[in-house]
Amino acid sequence: MPKTFRFRQVCWLVLISPLMLTGCISQYRVPYGAPAASLRLLTNTDENTTFSVADPSRCPKPPRPQLLAGTGRQIAAMGKEPGLGLAGASPQPPARTRERRVEAGKRFYISVISADAESEARVRCAVGVSFVPEAGGEYEIRYQRDETASQCSAQVVRLRPLAAGGANVVAEPSQQGFRALKPEWICEK
Repeated sequence: MPKTFRFRQVCWLVLISPLMLTGCISQYRVPYGAPAASLRLLTNTDENTTFSVADPSRCPKPPRPQLLAGTGRQIAAMGKEPGLGLAGASPQPPARTRERRVEAGKRFYISVISADAESEARVRCAVGVSFVPEAGGEYEIRYQRDETASQCSAQVVRLRPLAAGGANVVAEPSQQGFRALKPEWICEK
């Protein structure tokens, strides 16, 4: 990886991490009166992981991402969050799971970034995924990162509640990936 690219990654995360923790970054909310879907966000790491909403509608200069949720040591200190009662059980422990409502009926873009809060090389891995949620639908975004943080991925699955409890989990056919480290990269899709 070229040094300039790595330096930019580190600088971007160093700048955005304190903003997320101090409240300077806006938090995502479903627009009033808009149809909504339920979304469970999962990560397989205890490191700080943020799920942010990106908006390509204002390209070529997209607005700053809006924080959807976060997990990890520093972010967990913000307190316990209520669940939405989605079908099935999370395959990750509560500290690695968040549930949110998202706007339905249009393509929704989420960037996921994990970082080590105790290291100078803060950025560990970043990935973006988009999908078109249906009103009333239940979904999961499953973020996976290997131990060395050399590879990460995000997959969207649809949860279909079963009458006997639990859920049938199926891959979401509308999902697409995008580069997620810099907000302006969403304009390159």
